[in-house]
Amino acid sequence: MADVDPDTLLEWLQMGQGDERDMQLIALEQLCMLLLMSDNVDRCFETCPPRTFLPALCKIFLDESAPDNVLEVTARAITYYLDVSAECTRRIVGVDGAIKALCNRLVVVELNNRTSRDLAEQCVKVLELICTRESGAVFEAGGLNCVLTFIRDSGHLVHKDTLHSAMAVVSRLCGKMEPQDSSLEICVESLSSLLKHEDHQVSDGALRCFASLADRFTRRGVDPAPLAKHGLTEELLSRMAAAGGTASGPSSACKPGRSSTGAPSTAADSKLSNQVSTIVSLLSTLCRGSPVVTHDLLRSELPDSIESALQGDERCVLDTMRLVDLLLVLLFEGRKALPKSSAGSTGRIPGLRRLDSSGERSHRQLIDCIRSKDTDALIDAIDTGAFEVNFMDDVGQTLLNWASAFGTQEMVEFLCERGADVNRGQRSSSLHYAACFGRPQVAKTLLRHGANPDLRDEDGKTPLDKARERGHSEVVAILQSPGDWMCPVNKGDEKKKKDANKDEEECNEPKGDPEMAPIYLKRLLPVFAQTFQQTMLPSIRKASLALIRKMIHFCSEALLKEVCDSDAGHNLPTILVEITATVLDQEDDDDGHLLALQIIRDLVDKGGDLFLDQLARLGVISKVSTLAGPSSDDENEEESKPEK
Repeated sequence: MADVDPDTLLEWLQMGQGDERDMQLIALEQLCMLLLMSDNVDRCFETCPPRTFLPALCKIFLDESAPDNVLEVTARAITYYLDVSAECTRRIVGVDGAIKALCNRLVVVELNNRTSRDLAEQCVKVLELICTRESGAVFEAGGLNCVLTFIRDSGHLVHKDTLHSAMAVVSRLCGKMEPQDSSLEICVESLSSLLKHEDHQVSDGALRCFASLADRFTRRGVDPAPLAKHGLTEELLSRMAAAGGTASGPSSACKPGRSSTGAPSTAADSKLSNQVSTIVSLLSTLCRGSPVVTHDLLRSELPDSIESALQGDERCVLDTMRLVDLLLVLLFEGRKALPKSSAGSTGRIPGLRRLDSSGERSHRQLIDCIRSKDTDALIDAIDTGAFEVNFMDDVGQTLLNWASAFGTQEMVEFLCERGADVNRGQRSSSLHYAACFGRPQVAKTLLRHGANPDLRDEDGKTPLDKARERGHSEVVAILQSPGDWMCPVNKGDEKKKKDANKDEEECNEPKGDPEMAPIYLKRLLPVFAQTFQQTMLPSIRKASLALIRKMIHFCSEALLKEVCDSDAGHNLPTILVEITATVLDQEDDDDGHLLALQIIRDLVDKGGDLFLDQLARLGVISKVSTLAGPSSDDENEEESKPEK
């Protein structure tokens, strides 16, 4: 086989009429054997160079009269080329119609025909390899809906490896879908059906695809409501409830947030935790971006799913609490309380230009200044107009991306105040970089200026995922409750006046969701008080305390009394006071002490009669006095004694 003349082989490949088809098939089989058995890739590529052989193979696919057995061997030969060198991809993409012809074979597959089925499976492998380098070409050829249809209609009849390869193709292509794409409706419907697929790798892949699509909507500033048209939120709530139920058992149902330190963590546990993180991020993105989805979600089985998820492991509980943190803002403050990014992402950002050689040099010099913490140089570059504040380089990184990773706190604040888009970045957002490099103060600044904590990077990970991977506990704590830092930043007195006037004009409009807010508070306040008491994990106690503090802060005097009088909250006054006493007993926990003191203040202001006796009985008042230190009157008495 090694002695086959390449020119003859190429000539046979280009045959295709009548008896010549047999010669073409022989040539294809010989080429496959040559590529498969060669122990020297370079010599093989010299003998059968991709620049001439790949276009010839692609043209076979463009031949409408080519039989399935010939096309199957052709697809196999293309696969061998791509396996050896990813650079071969551009040669295939360069042949007009080749990618579309590959996709169409998935549409016309005859599953009862073995050869046709083998051809479809081989085409999926080719598309998977092409997508690693040129996913855009596959998307433009209509590959997404072709592969989705193949999985939905034929997935149960093909090999599992093929099914998983097809899902990998879909995952890559969903990142190319735009909100205004005409095929979005079909795509969403297909993905919604795949969420219930019996193969977990397919159903989990569909979940990640929805997360990618939601991220796309968010970056474009478009309402993601179309994604929820075919039962997405119901499936997410079902999975969230199952995550807590699977992890809980008879002995652990009363211990929220069990740590895995007592038992070895399995791959299934890790997979489940990652899935819950994706579910919560997706629900958060939908709620942030869509008033309609939020309205419907709050009136669904969401409270039941939250309670079930709180019986899961530590990661599951913390992610669920992150969702509740956002829901409290939407319920009591409304959508207007959510920060807006300082620069819109729907239009073209100024300064997105390709650099010439001198511009590239000056850009590199500016990056060196950021790395060397030269704040004055960066300020000068922006003030003189040498660089736009939203300048993006050829690899898709903004100045704020660089500053968030390597610059000073002052650089980050300066760029944000000058209107830098905190959510921009081709590979990752600025918050991803702050999380990755363990920069808590930078993360706080970005959140205050509208950074979205649920955006995903090119690997499909959120900033919280990156911080957890790198072990940056301070950043993890911040991103666990991003609402604590996501307050609008007013720039200048003029803007403050405008905001004040706007508030006056809109004072008649109800804040949040007055109908559902009391229902959720009555349901969740006792739940999180119980969660605090039943766990010994510091991370869950801290997150529970923060949520309790927010709920009591939002609660009116009448509503607090109503909660305490309900069946679920009949013992709530005692539990809340016990929680504050427990926190105040902890030494070296200044943050916890502050939250406890704020809770005590609100409890006394809104329900003095209910709580004062309990506070005195459990010694909380004396603990507060000890923390406050001697009063000014005591100090004056001490000072006056020597004078007497």
